[in-house]
Amino acid sequence: MRRGSLTFQLAFAFAFVAVATALISAVVITVTWQRQFEVYIERGVQGRADEAADYFGMQYERAGDWQTAAAMGLLTVGVSPDLRIEVVDGDGELIAHTVAPGGAVEDDEASEWSEVTASADIVVDDGIVGAAIVTQRTRDGILTERDTWLRKVSLLGLAVAAAIAVVLASFAGVVYSRGIVRPIEEVTRTAERIRSGDRSARTGMAGGDPVADLGATFDQMADAVEAERRFEQQLTADVAHELRTPLQAIQATVEAMQDGVLPTDAERLALIHDETVRLGRLTQSIMELSRLETGSAPFSFEGIDVTGPVGTAIESSRALMESTGHVLDASFEPGLIVSADGDRLTQAVGNLLSNSARYTPEGGMVRVRLLRDGTEAVIEVADSGIGVAEADRERVFTRFWRADPARNRASGGLGIGLAVTREIVERHGGRVGVHESDLGGAAFVIRLPLLGEKR
Repeated sequence: MRRGSLTFQLAFAFAFVAVATALISAVVITVTWQRQFEVYIERGVQGRADEAADYFGMQYERAGDWQTAAAMGLLTVGVSPDLRIEVVDGDGELIAHTVAPGGAVEDDEASEWSEVTASADIVVDDGIVGAAIVTQRTRDGILTERDTWLRKVSLLGLAVAAAIAVVLASFAGVVYSRGIVRPIEEVTRTAERIRSGDRSARTGMAGGDPVADLGATFDQMADAVEAERRFEQQLTADVAHELRTPLQAIQATVEAMQDGVLPTDAERLALIHDETVRLGRLTQSIMELSRLETGSAPFSFEGIDVTGPVGTAIESSRALMESTGHVLDASFEPGLIVSADGDRLTQAVGNLLSNSARYTPEGGMVRVRLLRDGTEAVIEVADSGIGVAEADRERVFTRFWRADPARNRASGGLGIGLAVTREIVERHGGRVGVHESDLGGAAFVIRLPLLGEKR
């Protein structure tokens, strides 16, 4: 293991937790034992004080008073040197105390001893005649030598257990960390391969645990980046293709006029003007689509009746429809309120109408219907034109897509209108699709959530 590696850090963390647990346990056990032994000794001394009080009470009752009891030798008790018993009368005057075996009074300096003292009242005929005071004294503290030995052995056992726990925890940390480190290293290697130019590199991980989810998410990110890169490449190619046609027409016309092959007349200048206008419209449309896709295009949402923007789009397209001999039919269901930018919604419907007019033969029909479907407002623009093949319905809303490139270019289409419509509808929280129309052509359908309705 390299110092500083994740494996080392996890193994160290596991070992540190084991050591900290052992130390805390040792401290808790030591403090607990110390206190429990103190309580044990205190209870024992109190019990002896109670026994002594009962004993001296019987002696007092036999003698009748403390002086007689002392004269009769009833108050002399031989006990072990570490236990001292004192008898005091009702006024607190010392009457007697215990002596060591052989009759010597225990007079060692109190500073050399650790003491625990308890007292009990001496009761005779329901009256307190004195008290018995018992003092437990040891030279090495409250714990006996045997108690101290037991504590040392226990702590030694705990130390051995802690050492084993540290070894096992370190081993577990290494094993566990390798299960984490290997997938992370695979993600790192894959990222390095992608950075080196291998766009197809993937981790191949599946979900199931957080690290595998990381790998799967990384692969999804790589797929998204690659798709975006291909999209940008395609966009560049499409823009270059769209710009090349009008530029070539302008260049060829100007060169022919310069060489005297074609006259510099109004017809040629009109051709150059038309192609220049086409370039301007194409550039403007690309900029508009880019702003919509990046979310930088401003929208002003408010609650409006959908009949307003749909009606405006129809009136704006009516002149175009009449000039091409199309029959325009419209029907509305009023009172469908949505949160929308009226101008943007008019633009989206207008693009669909323009598309239908472009792909419907002269004399064909274009129908607009506005109706309610559950919690959605539905705008349908159907026509009797050439329609959209089922295989192309997923691509029809992509930029620069054309079902009939030659016809579309000749009629002035840019291949961006439907992509703009999709972006506008999605900014409104809706969706747009296309299916076969009962009129024989295509039917484009916009669905927008009604204001205040739960979907």
